[in-house]
Amino acid sequence: MNLPSIKTWVFDLDNTLYAPEEDIFSQIDKKMTSFISNHYNINSNDAFNIQKEHFLEYGTTLAGLMNDKDNNIDPDEFLRVVHDIDLQSLKSDPNLRKVILNLSGPKFIFTNGTKRHAENVLEKLGLDDLFESIFDIKSANYIPKPNIETYNLFFQSTNIDPKSSIMFEDMGRNLIPAKKLGMTTVLIKREIPNKHNIFQDKKYADIWGQDVPADYVIDDLVKFLNNN
Repeated sequence: MNLPSIKTWVFDLDNTLYAPEEDIFSQIDKKMTSFISNHYNINSNDAFNIQKEHFLEYGTTLAGLMNDKDNNIDPDEFLRVVHDIDLQSLKSDPNLRKVILNLSGPKFIFTNGTKRHAENVLEKLGLDDLFESIFDIKSANYIPKPNIETYNLFFQSTNIDPKSSIMFEDMGRNLIPAKKLGMTTVLIKREIPNKHNIFQDKKYADIWGQDVPADYVIDDLVKFLNNN
């Protein structure tokens, strides 16, 4: 690698280790809308707006729902429901496995999802034996990225030095605190499928917020790891 100072490798999960075209996170997205619709007894459009507004303000939809003290959201039930999805489209990726395996130093998953979801995805991708641990939303006490306290908790729990670590993310705003804390940052630019024109409202058009000053902006994780 041409990154000699890097000793630890930190990867987001969804839409980072696989492409959005695999239609995994879109299933979670629909499950969240349905959960909110049923919980509030509202239509899908209103539920979608609540979902995205919470995501924008709090980091995750769940964090926003939990902030509403009048709704008695059970976070574990919410996570169980929204991660009950079909992973059949995910396939083992030998090239990705090879480049991650060849990285010198420990590797970690840092996700706003659950450990069980991450384990299921990593197994389908053939990467389940490559990571030291998975730091999930429960490990973070349900406080999601990009809250900086969650990054500090991640560093404490893994005992890694952010200044010798690199973080890979598809969501630009999650790299802002990482960079502030001294991590090398890599933004994987993704084109999120918009099959049902769900992001027609301008306020949701760039919901992933990719215009951030990451150290590297890439569109191919395997190519980047092979060339550096």
